[in-house]
Amino acid sequence: MVTSFALRGWEAASLIAFFYAAVVAAFLRPGLSASVRFRATGASIAGIGLTAASIVAPANVVLHAWVLPPVLLLLFYWTTGLLFVSPMTAVEDAFLRIDRALRIRDLGAHTPKWLVEILELAYAGVYGLIPIALALHLRLAAAPDANRFWTVILVTDFVCFGFLPWIQTRPPRALEAGDPWPSSFRPLNLRVLGATSIQVNTFPSGHAAEGLAAALLVASLSPLIFSWMLVAGLAVAAGAVFGRYHYAIDALTGWLVAIVVWLLLG
Repeated sequence: MVTSFALRGWEAASLIAFFYAAVVAAFLRPGLSASVRFRATGASIAGIGLTAASIVAPANVVLHAWVLPPVLLLLFYWTTGLLFVSPMTAVEDAFLRIDRALRIRDLGAHTPKWLVEILELAYAGVYGLIPIALALHLRLAAAPDANRFWTVILVTDFVCFGFLPWIQTRPPRALEAGDPWPSSFRPLNLRVLGATSIQVNTFPSGHAAEGLAAALLVASLSPLIFSWMLVAGLAVAAGAVFGRYHYAIDALTGWLVAIVVWLLLG
């Protein structure tokens, strides 16, 4: 008896993403130490293996709609983080010049205290925004499709994180003196980043891209839901930029990636 497997869109994207990371780690990224190259290649192979396990596993709503896609997303994020060699100071200077031209620090310093707290919370809140959007989609969409939802989210993030081997920068908070604004939630955000992030900047911004993609994926549900999700997504990007977790150009290009992926796949 021949068993056939239906390849989900996000599974195909994951296979491509981890194969790309493996090739970059093994052959294309000079400057990596042998141990880091081994770890990055091993993490890529693990991602391919986990995706293959997802493909052959019996269809399961919890596994395939709630667990495996975000696990693969995070694994690819951490894998690409291993491919960071050294900061490109010329690129960092260019990104900072754009921020200075936009007066990002000045605007952040004059943001009302209540809004500062909301935006700091929104930056961390992107991790809850995706499951909320998925729950709304599965509950309210005329033809709910978790496969399509996660394909848009994962391809969006894979594109953003896939640039990291070639555009390597530190986050603006690492280059600028002092906190950009006073916030009681900022120390918690920084502790979470210290424990879970790859400690380098991603261009385009996955935070900004995810927030907008989540809003676009529920756009057809109702004008009210779309409006609230869009505001939340924009708040994520604003918290990322004005909190100096990302450069403005990171957020702008993240939005561009989200829009293009949604138009092609959504």
